Amino acid sequence: MTRFGSLVKLTLAISIGFLLVSGCGGSSSSSDTPVGGGETTTAYNGPGSKWDVSLSGGDFTITRRPELASAVDMTVTGTYEDLASGFLKLTVSSSEGEDGPTQGDMAWALEVPGYAFFLRPIEAGSEQIIPMVTAGECPTSDVDANWVMVRKDSDAMADDPERDFFGAFHYDAASDTATLPVRRALGNNFQDQGGQDLVGGTCADGIMEVDDAVMYLTSNGGAIVHTGLNRPDDGSFIFALSQKNITSVANLDGEYAGVLFDDNLASGDKIAPVSLSCTAGMCSGSLVADIETGELDEGSVAVNLTGTTDEFSPGLISGEIVGEGTGAMACMADVDVLDTGRSIVSCVGQSPGDVTKMFNVIFVSVGT
Repeated sequence: MTRFGSLVKLTLAISIGFLLVSGCGGSSSSSDTPVGGGETTTAYNGPGSKWDVSLSGGDFTITRRPELASAVDMTVTGTYEDLASGFLKLTVSSSEGEDGPTQGDMAWALEVPGYAFFLRPIEAGSEQIIPMVTAGECPTSDVDANWVMVRKDSDAMADDPERDFFGAFHYDAASDTATLPVRRALGNNFQDQGGQDLVGGTCADGIMEVDDAVMYLTSNGGAIVHTGLNRPDDGSFIFALSQKNITSVANLDGEYAGVLFDDNLASGDKIAPVSLSCTAGMCSGSLVADIETGELDEGSVAVNLTGTTDEFSPGLISGEIVGEGTGAMACMADVDVLDTGRSIVSCVGQSPGDVTKMFNVIFVSVGT
């Protein structure tokens, strides 16, 4: 049995389409040119703590703020490398501030250039993924997106199994207002929780503060929302992708690099890189032991995309996770991110080892 005992022989039987990410902070990204050139600059930011990440010509800078408008309390610089395995390797050159890494420390991330960036935590003691999307731009037209929960208070499922964990998002550019027209629980056969208005202010530089929440919006339809600002013990992050029909699970065929989070696992083991291969809706893979060589670990992952696509909303999917037990799961997907031909799939669910704990998996296609 591996350190990811509850994930060995893991099976996900999915019946609709959706995307996720899990994190202790969120972010957004803007890019002058695609990552990889000497003068390339890609910037990501988001909630949490507020995180800002800049990638430029092989160098990175990461900053953290405790609150949206507070001063930077941690700065990390270093170099990054885009690996053939589909992951980004980050090596720390310097770090200033509390809880930061030390020189020579390494971290890893997933990136869809100019769209999203998912960072393995670099803070001491942090065990949730840091998700990011394009920063600094407000949508100029209406946005219809799907969303999944990527961070929630650890007792949320135990306290309220009917709470919403995924759904649909709408932003009206003319009125500068946002709503959640679809909200679904993971429990009780994905119980319908009805719609919800997000009451608040206007969008500026990609950030919109609404009642009890801060929204990080992008011009390309992505978003990260930090809710529960007035309820520090009940805060959450949701990640949104522009709605697109999956149409057929075969449209998700390909090779993927991914990140997995299981809140039921022991401290230090909650996050792991994964490698997946999908054919005709059947995805299988393993945990990754070495992101540089692509060497695989013993833990296996199987994802069966056998259900009806686009049921709750275009691009949303529901299903189950089977491991030590069975947990419900919902996913969102974009099968052609920014017309690049790349796919991203993100899911939130109940841990198969304990359905009162959250489970997330995000995977991004490689080789295109």
